[in-house]
Parts: sequence; C-alpha cells; structure tokens
Amino acid sequence: MGTFLRSASNPNSQWVQFAPATDGQLQTSTARNVAMAPPQCPTTEAPGPYFQKEFFHNGYIKSLNQLVHFYNTRDVFPFKVSPGHCPAGKTEKVDCWPMPEVPNNIDMTTGNLGLTDQEENQIVTFLKTLTDGFTTPYPDINMFTGQCMTGGNASTQGNETLIPAPPLPSCASAVCDVPPPPSMPIP
Repeated sequence: MGTFLRSASNPNSQWVQFAPATDGQLQTSTARNVAMAPPQCPTTEAPGPYFQKEFFHNGYIKSLNQLVHFYNTRDVFPFKVSPGHCPAGKTEKVDCWPMPEVPNNIDMTTGNLGLTDQEENQIVTFLKTLTDGFTTPYPDINMFTGQCMTGGNASTQGNETLIPAPPLPSCASAVCDVPPPPSMPIP
C-alpha cells in the first residue's frame, strides 16, 4: 500500500504521509472456498492429483498445509536468504523461511505458534469447512482446462512439484530503507 500512496495513482496527496507506515501492507483474501478444486483434481494438497492454489500476494504459498505451517514456524526457521536459496540441508517452506520482502510490518502475533503437525492438520481441516460451493462467475465446475499436479508429501510440503516463485526485484529504498514505526510489545 505504501508504494501506491507514493505513486501518481494516489487520488489524495495528503495520504502520502501514511506511506512509510503502510509499506508492504495489502488487503487479505478471505478463506472462503479455499478447498474448492475441479473434479479432475479432488484436493489442493500433495501428493495429488491436486489443484495448485496460490496464497499470499505473490503466490509464494501453494497449499493450505504450507499456509498453516508458515504461520506456525515463520519465526522458528527464519533465514536471511531470498526464495530458492536456503542453506544446504534445509528445505524451503519446511525448515527454512526466506526473509520477507518488506520487513517493517511483520505481524508478530504469529510465526511461532508451537503447533504440532497434528494441530496444523486440524486447522487445515477446519479451513476446508469454510467451503460453500459458490462458483460464480464459473458456474460449470467441469470446464477446468488446467493440469492436475501429483507428487510430494507432508515432509517436503510438495516443494518438488510446485511452480517456483518468480525472482523478486530489488526492494526500493523508499520502502526498505524506512525503519518500522515503534510499537508496543505484544503481551
């Protein structure tokens, strides 16, 4: 959002002052219908056949299991590397989380939840219950023209079969050189 507030597309120049405090922020998507998949790919999880979804603003997370695992372990396995460059012996999205694109607004209420694998799986199961079958604007679920994915398992989070995230551009100094605003520690 901060980049937008600095841009010529910003309809109100008074909002520019809020740019540093909103760098890296964006509106989040709902969890509604996250488990929907075409009948040819009956699940969104590896080993499959599964329908590859994308989560987060850049599609970095590819499954509900990865999503929950991220929020559970982001601060347990942080590495100052970009995606695709975890140290030897570490598996990205399992026991290695690359650094965030914009570090100054990380939500510190998650990232080290201490959940077991079973608890992570239970949260995924719950998220799948938020599916109501709403398909508009694609009312014909049988019109899927993509390709089902196969392979992977829980220990690798399906990384070996997922489409990799594209390389990230350098972070603009107007974003990354701005220190985070001071905030009260979370009790």
